[in-house]
Amino acid sequence: MKNTKYSNLVISAIEKRDAQVQKTLRKSLSLESFQDSGYILEGLAEDIQMVNDHIKVDEEVFDEASSDYEKIANKLVEKLNWPNDSIRIIPQGSVSTKTLIRSPDNSKFDIDAVCSVDLSMIEVNEPMDFYEKIGSALATWNAEPKKRCWKVDFQGRRYYIEFTPSTPLDKVPQSNSGQISFTPTNRYRDKALAVVDTPTKQWKTSNPEGFSNWVSDQSARPLLQWLIQKSIRDSYSAESVTPVPEQEVKISDTLRVAIRLLKRHRDMAVRRNFVEPELKPISIIIVTLLTQCYEGLADKGAVYTHPIELLIDLVELMPHMVEFIGDKYWIANPTVEGENFAEKWNENHKLKQTFDIWTGLLLEDLNSIMSANDHVSRRKIIKEVFGCISAQSPTTPTEGGGLAPKQPTKPHVAPPSRGLA
Repeated sequence: MKNTKYSNLVISAIEKRDAQVQKTLRKSLSLESFQDSGYILEGLAEDIQMVNDHIKVDEEVFDEASSDYEKIANKLVEKLNWPNDSIRIIPQGSVSTKTLIRSPDNSKFDIDAVCSVDLSMIEVNEPMDFYEKIGSALATWNAEPKKRCWKVDFQGRRYYIEFTPSTPLDKVPQSNSGQISFTPTNRYRDKALAVVDTPTKQWKTSNPEGFSNWVSDQSARPLLQWLIQKSIRDSYSAESVTPVPEQEVKISDTLRVAIRLLKRHRDMAVRRNFVEPELKPISIIIVTLLTQCYEGLADKGAVYTHPIELLIDLVELMPHMVEFIGDKYWIANPTVEGENFAEKWNENHKLKQTFDIWTGLLLEDLNSIMSANDHVSRRKIIKEVFGCISAQSPTTPTEGGGLAPKQPTKPHVAPPSRGLA
């Protein structure tokens, strides 16, 4: 067992979780009859894989994205006369971590990309000059300026691209080197970039490639007994990161499946009117907390016989991985020193209250699934909770979107004095 930050957080989270909830969730997994227990586990695994397959994005989307990345790079070369080898397009966010899901109503989703430009090869010094030059080259597509990126909405696509101008951290012009906000951590330091933060008009450290490598490396650590045995035999190793990673993920990759399921559950919580859209937990928080939890379990030597057991632990422990430092909620970016993904929680407490409401609903729904008396009932609940009622593209709230929207029941409403606005 390794005594690490995340293993200590996991130990603390284990102490904080509700013992009664823990007992209830595991009741179906501790039957005296191994045969019956195995049947339940395998049935659950099939159901979870069914949800995972339903919410994944078609592979052709990533072929389109690769083509669009190339179009953008070519446009930058054409409009700005920059050398071909000065530009590198790097997928980031859900695409790079292989956790992208489609929305319950099949609305457009974002695919994030970073444009890493070697500034030593072009004539740019000031961060805003660099940012504006990128925007001018993307004018063909009426790119919309955002805080740190340009939003490019290709006509006829099922997605839009949020395109972030950046440069390798060691390529920032010397005249601006003292203005960089945050510093990279030692983890994946060689992948660190500087992006333009338009509100401050300064460079800010970012590390999307390092972050996706972190998720990939932790996901590859075997916590399932049969994968541990396989790693001993076959020298099990982490997957490599590809330009646009294939999104096929099986339940044995429990970390990524957990991320996908929780993101989908969050989206369904919005659709069912338990959570207001503008207050829903952002994906980076879900990904970070789950990956921290997974790393902590791996560091403390946890071993599981089945993915469902691991999945339940991740769901139960994840809310308790949030740190409280001083008087602030804290979810640290593992690749950028001092960056707090929960920063807005400290400015708007409704965001944290909504996170608590959502995680409470998540545990209640998981309890309903685990308490189902038979496979048919359980699958019906799973389909409703995760919005897998129909295999067709949803057109109404009850066609492919799961449970029809409704007003939240009292257990999910925050206290009146601090409730959702």
